[in-house]
Amino acid sequence: MGLSSNSLIHFTPKKEYLVGILENNFKINYCVEEIFTEKYSMSGAFPMVCFCDIPLSEITAHMFNYGDYGIGLKREWIISNGLNPVLYLEKKSDIARKIFVTFKAILKGKPITNYNDDESTIVSIMQYMKNYQGDLKRNNNTIPDYRFSDEREWRYIPSKDQVDYVAVPVDEFKNNKPKYNNKLKKLRLEFSPDDISYIILSDESEISDFIEIIRRAKGSKYTMAQVDRLITRIFTKKQILSDL
Repeated sequence: MGLSSNSLIHFTPKKEYLVGILENNFKINYCVEEIFTEKYSMSGAFPMVCFCDIPLSEITAHMFNYGDYGIGLKREWIISNGLNPVLYLEKKSDIARKIFVTFKAILKGKPITNYNDDESTIVSIMQYMKNYQGDLKRNNNTIPDYRFSDEREWRYIPSKDQVDYVAVPVDEFKNNKPKYNNKLKKLRLEFSPDDISYIILSDESEISDFIEIIRRAKGSKYTMAQVDRLITRIFTKKQILSDL
């Protein structure tokens, strides 16, 4: 089996979040990123939707960290919507040092909220960067020396013309998270039922409810033929861990 999948997966920790995606497409939210080199660091909250490029047979650890519910989208949809793989930086590497020296020279310590168009473009490059390895902080837990590159992450980032802020200072965002995410509430990353490769649920007992959700959407978003196809694309965590 190849290292890449023909579909990219978005995971979420709650059933209602997955239902929201199926009914209303992907919401864009600000996510905090901190990137380090040996001498420099940059951080910010950036608007994005994240996916992983991992075959179903290899996603056990990813589900443990990010949630038991997921939706897989076809690679053709991923490409047509302008998503891009993350650039992973080893903190001790020369390229990481050069990138940060360049950013520092251009941005000159200006506050994030005061960037002009050219400076915002530079920051938009940082939106696609992540450390190769570092501490993963999830649900008040920290996994030290987590290898982020194993996630093979792809990101959707809205253009700077679509958002008020391409980045928000971390402390400002943490103190005003609803305020900033509310500014993105009208933005959606849209997909059609035919773009879905599979839907992942935590338990078999949830399948009937999800079939009813899909059927209720018929006429507004799904045709009967699309409903029938999506029902065959539902998997559970147990199936993935034991059968695939």
